[in-house]
Parts: sequence; structure tokens; C-alpha cells
Amino acid sequence: MGRMASDEKSAGALEEASKPTGTYIREVILENFMSHEYSRVTLSPGLNVITGPNGAGKSSILLGIAVALGQTYTDRAGKLSDLIRRGEKAARLTVVFDNTEVDGKRPIPWLQSDQLVITRYLKRTGEYWHYVNNRLKTKAEVDHLLRRLGINPNNMLIIMHQNMIEEFASKNNVEKLRMVEDAVGASQFRQRIVEAEARLRDIEAQEKSLKRALEEARAAVEYWKEQYEKFMTKRRLEEEKRRLELEYAWALVSEAEASANKLRERIEALMLEEKKLLGEIEYHEGEVERIRRKLLDLVDAIKRGELVNLEGFGKDLDILLEEKGLAEVAKYKLQENRSEQRRLGYELNRIEKDLAEKLRNASTLGERVKSSRKPSEILEDIRVIGLQIASLGEVFEEAEDMYLVADARYRETEQRSMELEENLKKAMEELEYRKELWRRFLRELVKDVEPKFNSILSIVDGRGSIVLRNLEDPEKASIELHVGFRGAEPVILDAQTHSGGERIVGTLAFLLALQSYIKSPFRAVGEFDVHLDPLNRERMIKLLMNVAEQEPRSQYIIITPGKIPVKAGVNVILVQNVGGKSMIGRPE
Repeated sequence: MGRMASDEKSAGALEEASKPTGTYIREVILENFMSHEYSRVTLSPGLNVITGPNGAGKSSILLGIAVALGQTYTDRAGKLSDLIRRGEKAARLTVVFDNTEVDGKRPIPWLQSDQLVITRYLKRTGEYWHYVNNRLKTKAEVDHLLRRLGINPNNMLIIMHQNMIEEFASKNNVEKLRMVEDAVGASQFRQRIVEAEARLRDIEAQEKSLKRALEEARAAVEYWKEQYEKFMTKRRLEEEKRRLELEYAWALVSEAEASANKLRERIEALMLEEKKLLGEIEYHEGEVERIRRKLLDLVDAIKRGELVNLEGFGKDLDILLEEKGLAEVAKYKLQENRSEQRRLGYELNRIEKDLAEKLRNASTLGERVKSSRKPSEILEDIRVIGLQIASLGEVFEEAEDMYLVADARYRETEQRSMELEENLKKAMEELEYRKELWRRFLRELVKDVEPKFNSILSIVDGRGSIVLRNLEDPEKASIELHVGFRGAEPVILDAQTHSGGERIVGTLAFLLALQSYIKSPFRAVGEFDVHLDPLNRERMIKLLMNVAEQEPRSQYIIITPGKIPVKAGVNVILVQNVGGKSMIGRPE
């Protein structure tokens, strides 16, 4: 119940939790990416409009943001390496998020830096890697960091590339709902349903296993009850059994000693490898420093006006990056090596404790005996002896005690079965509660968003509704957007019943209605207006500007090839293609 009360509190505070973090993209840097040789795009909080003629490289900026943040598939290329500028071997994409203090607080409080810099390198070979504030990170680490900021670069409700509005409209309604949940930061509800279902399956599996155990315990009670009055001599085999048990105990000691020695050898080998890695790191970092100084000397010479030979500059720079990468790889291997040493050390400590315990146990049975057999072989012999004793059909002297133990075990198992049945009931109730929380959130979301959706549509002589389907099953649950224009009854928004312009208007209206719930600190829309008539285009642009003004904590990036009327404070960026290169500027 405590967990449920906590969930109710978190559900009530979801609107606050789903607000943007307060950060924004300060700058985007594209190097050797598509038509951009080297471009720095300065962005601002609020509304940013990127404009310019077709083919200038506007959409490449939005694509660059998405790829830098981890997007792995694009419609613009079969593979990411195809996005590298022709003739170049590698591309570098950088997105800089603002993290300066405001009233003594940082937008990203767990990062003690004025900016969060995420850089992604792409190579023709298909390799890629990330740096976060100049530290090498795995893609999983970058994804985790972005999730904390509410950013999913693959969610088209956050980054909507050119033609993605139509793509969103073509998505099945189950996928649409999951994208909406992800965008508004509500995936936790679905995740907790999954966790509750997993717990329920686990309890059901325990119940099935416990039923078998209960049957086995009942059979044991009946067996020992039958054996209670039976007694046959077994002392002729007991001496052999005691000898085997002594051999088995010391065989376990020998096995543990062998395991400990093997671990010590592995640790020694890792220590030798550690020394080697330290040498590699020292060498590569030395090379980095040597080439860096060489390049600095070259730059200084240029500044002094001396005539210098730049023929090897690019090669030296490549070597510098390669040596830097090798040094980072060696450091990573060193970290893994030391981690493995620690793990093996813990394992050795555990085995040594286990060995000491086995040594004590064996010593209590008798003096050490040598054995060339495996413990499992000896144990099998002990079991055979036990079967021989059991097959004698004699009455066991301890049969009465065994009967009492079996009866107690049966009663204990029976009690556990009753407790598990109660746990199963609670798990089913919890699962239904999780589902109800999820359903309640979605219904409240639709209840709040639908009037805004209709308000936006009314500006373009339209009306609509948002319908949730199959909420009884989260796997099949879906969302439907119903839209009608010019007095027509609203129908499901799709390619069969609406024109391209109508789909764009309907989808964009839904996206705008969701804005106050979307957790991501920025939203981006690429060339949404290519299929809109001039009147609807003007209306949608005004809507975007109004929403941006109403959401000062959010950042909007809009790409359009046409001219738009802008108000004061709107950051307008002009992109032009000059000689095959995209150039960034400001309109006069």
C-alpha cells in the first residue's frame, strides 16, 4: 500500500515532473556533415527559425542534431557513414546544451559545468563514438543521460524531420500512443505495468513449483510413516559410508585449493597485463603531447608570419586523434583489468573462506586422506551406499524422527502455499492498480489536450477528437486522432481520408496541443509547410510562435524554406549554399 500511495503522489505531480529541464541547445557544430564543411549554428531559448532556399542545407542541421544525440537510422542515407561530406573520411557533430546557473541553480543540477557538450564522430568505415564534455562515452551512457533530460532523438514528436508528419500519420495507432507516452515522460507507467506483470508471473511460477513441493512433502510423510516400523540392519555398510564421507570432505578441500591456485595465477597474469597497459598509456599520451606541441609550434610560426609547410598538418592531426583514441582505449582496458582484478580478488577471498570452512568440516571427520577421484564420483558412491542401505528393507532407527521432520516440512510448505496464494492475490491487485494509474493518466491527458487540439483546429476551420482504444490491454492500447475540416464530421486522420495538407495541419495541431506535457527541453520541426497552402501555412506559423511565447522554458527549432513574419526576440538563421558548401548567416 505504501508503494501505491507513493505512485498516486507521483501521478499527481506528473505535470510538474514532465516540464522541460530549463536547459536549451546553445549551439550546434557540424563538421564535414552532408553539405556542411564547418558550420556553427547559434540557437536561443524560445523560437528559432532556420530558413533558406531548397538545397541550402537547412534540414541537415536538424538531422545533425538527431544524429549527434544518437539517432542510428535516417531516411536521408542507408547508413550513417553516407552522411559524411563527400571526399572526407570522418565527420564530427556537436550539440552544446546550456547549463549556466540561474538564481544559484543549474538547469542540469547533477552536472557541475556551464555547458553539456555531446559530440559524435562518424567514420567512413562505419565506426562511431561519443564524447560527453570531452570524455569518451558509450552510446548506452549517452542514451541514459538524454533520458534524464527527457530527450529521445528517435521520437518524432520531439524531432520531426521533413516528411515525418506524414510518417507519424502513417504509424499504427499502437505505436502512436507509445510515442506520446515517451514524449510526455510517462513511459514509467507502462514500465511499472511490465514490472508488475513480471512479478505476477514469478509468483505464479512459485505457486506451481510449491504445489509440486507440497505433493512431494505429502509423499515424504506417507513414506516415512510406512518406514516407521521397518528396521533392517545397515551397520555393515555404515563404516564404508563413513570412509567415503571422509574422502568426499577432503576431496572438496583439494578441489577448493585447486580453484584458489587457479585464481591466483589469473590475478598475477592480470597484474602483468596492467603494467603493460600503463606503459601503453604513457607511450600514447607522450605521442599526443609531442604532436600537440609540434602543431602548436606550427601555429605559432604561422602567427609570426613565417612561411611554413602545411603538407603534413592533416596527417599529424589524424595521428594525434588516433594516438588520443589509443590512449583512451588503453585506459578503458586498464579500468577493465583493474575491475577484473578486484572481482577475482573478491572471488578468491570467497573461495578461501569456503576452503577454510571445508577444511574445518573435513578435520572434524578425521585426518586427511588422498584421493584421485572427483567429489561428484565419491558423492555418487555415497548415494549408491545410501540406496543399498534403503533397499535392505530394515527398519530405520531414526524413522520416527524423520517422520516428524517430514510432517513438519509438509505443514511448513502448506503454510507457505497459503501465504503465496495471498501474495498472488495482492500481485493481481497491484497489476490492475498499475494499469488503472496508466489508464487514468492517459484519460486525463486526453481530457486536457483535446480542447487545445480543437482550439488549434478551429483556426483552420477544423474540429477533431482524440480517442483511446483497448485500454484494458496495454499491449494493444492505441490512440486515434479524428479530424474534420470545413464542416465535415471528424474521421480518423490517415492518408485515405485526408489530403497531405490536412494531415500536416491535424498532426501539427496535436503536437502543439501536447507541448505543455512534453518533457524534452527542445522541440524541432523540419519543413512542415511544404504541402500547406499559403493561408494555412501562415496560420500554423502564427500558432507555433504563440505556443513558443506561452512556453518560455522550452526551445523551438523550426525549419522552413519560405519567408515568415517574425516578432522581436525570434532567432532567425539563414542557410545558403555557396559553391557546394552550406553557409550560416543572419538575414539583413
